[in-house]
Amino acid sequence: MDPEKVNYHYCDDLPTQPLWPGARILVTGASGYVAHRLIPELVHRGYTVRCMFRNRSCPPLLTHSRIETVYADCLNEDDLARVMDGVDAAYYLIHSMRLKKEKFVETDQQAARNFREAARAAGLRRIIYLGGLGETGEHLSSHLKSRMEVGNILSQGTVPVIRIRAAIIIGTGSASYELLKSLILHNRLIPFLPQFNSLCQPVAIRDVIKYLLGVLELPDLTTRAYHIGGQDVMTYKELIRTFAKILNRKVSFFDVSWLPLPVEFLCRVYAYWLHLFISVPVNITALLLNSLRNDVVCTENDIRSLLPFAPLDFATAIHWAQEKEQQSRVFSHWNDVPPEKMSDWLPLCEFEAAAFKVDEHFIDIAAPACQVFPVICRVGGRHGWVHANLLWQIRGWVDRAIGGVGLHRGRRDDYHLRVGDAVDFWRVEQLVPDRELLLRAEMISPGLSWLQFELVPRGEKLTRLILRAHFIPKPFWGDLYWLSMLRFHDYIFKGMLARFQKQAAASTSEAKRSPPALAAEEEKVA
Repeated sequence: MDPEKVNYHYCDDLPTQPLWPGARILVTGASGYVAHRLIPELVHRGYTVRCMFRNRSCPPLLTHSRIETVYADCLNEDDLARVMDGVDAAYYLIHSMRLKKEKFVETDQQAARNFREAARAAGLRRIIYLGGLGETGEHLSSHLKSRMEVGNILSQGTVPVIRIRAAIIIGTGSASYELLKSLILHNRLIPFLPQFNSLCQPVAIRDVIKYLLGVLELPDLTTRAYHIGGQDVMTYKELIRTFAKILNRKVSFFDVSWLPLPVEFLCRVYAYWLHLFISVPVNITALLLNSLRNDVVCTENDIRSLLPFAPLDFATAIHWAQEKEQQSRVFSHWNDVPPEKMSDWLPLCEFEAAAFKVDEHFIDIAAPACQVFPVICRVGGRHGWVHANLLWQIRGWVDRAIGGVGLHRGRRDDYHLRVGDAVDFWRVEQLVPDRELLLRAEMISPGLSWLQFELVPRGEKLTRLILRAHFIPKPFWGDLYWLSMLRFHDYIFKGMLARFQKQAAASTSEAKRSPPALAAEEEKVA
């Protein structure tokens, strides 16, 4: 996909000038939310961008003559030496929040040490690190402590490190935005502790990107931290009420400070409760909730004299995010990255065929593939699963209850798909317009699962739609699981095929307005 097609042009009014022609910039965490917004801006300003991915299960979304794709792990020193060769500056956008608390702190710190030394050996001119705001009190959450410690570790080397410290980042698809939105939409009564009514200074993603790119282009910067924030400083109650008003929802708070339990334990319990209703994983939710005890506001505004532009206020940031969602202009989303334990899974084509159990069904549809394919690409999310939605919801509730992602992740876009998109508890592994949609399961089960939709032309106006469920069972329990699911497959899949047939026949005009998922995504300006 051409990066200009998904460029929001946040930085067109930046007062800085691009660096020298041919400057090569390394962007780590290239599959992440912030990187997906930053990379198109860098390409637009003429940089060669080297995008670093940790594993191959997160395919690059953008293709351009000045985009390079590399795979490396910051825990591997040899990998880092290879990817930093010829690099002028680097963005450090890595964190391990998806890991458990006892693991993410150690992992983050070791990755930072390795990166610092590799940058020194490669002779980088600058490292830019996006960290978090927060006071340095005794109640600082483990999440904020870790982000600050990573910044300190990076800054102990010889390469200048510019630390951009932000609080809550507001934008379509950001974890904070999605958590707040889900909290308001699924709860009329919100439990609250007095310790949580701290001050925060939310900042719009567009302003974050402008600051990140601006400090790259400012000359003569030395190692130091800059605080960034939006126009508003508000308590978390004010923030939630403002967001709820924009969503036309009424929410109330009730005090739970009378419970004789530690705050961290209450955060964990509430995170598990929210896990049943929202899409953000338990570990991230618990870390974000713990961070509510700390004031996260700018204590200095020196960066505004270096990059003099007016940041957005909170309400405007929310309104603009809502408009992008309504216009299907959401390019990046926090769930673009698979769950940690599933990020290294091999694709379907790399498994031995003998290991599979396959359940296949098909139907002939009196419509060309170009009309059938858009109908299939609408499955999941707000549209549901076409047939037997209650059974799909039950499976989603079960998955959520045992710690899986469930159906609450939804979709990045209601009508268009791309490789790597999350679709409820599936992820798009392969997408060939008018030919195939392959979904890989990210639900918790005793085996590996795929759902494949294949379209085979049978004439000028006749298409055979084949639906296959692929499964690689784990010993014993996997076989039992497959046998139990076969009882439902026949009913669910035949019903889905019949509904697809009806929808394809009834949506000729709609199909012309909604071209195949991949082509439409490339034509769309996000």
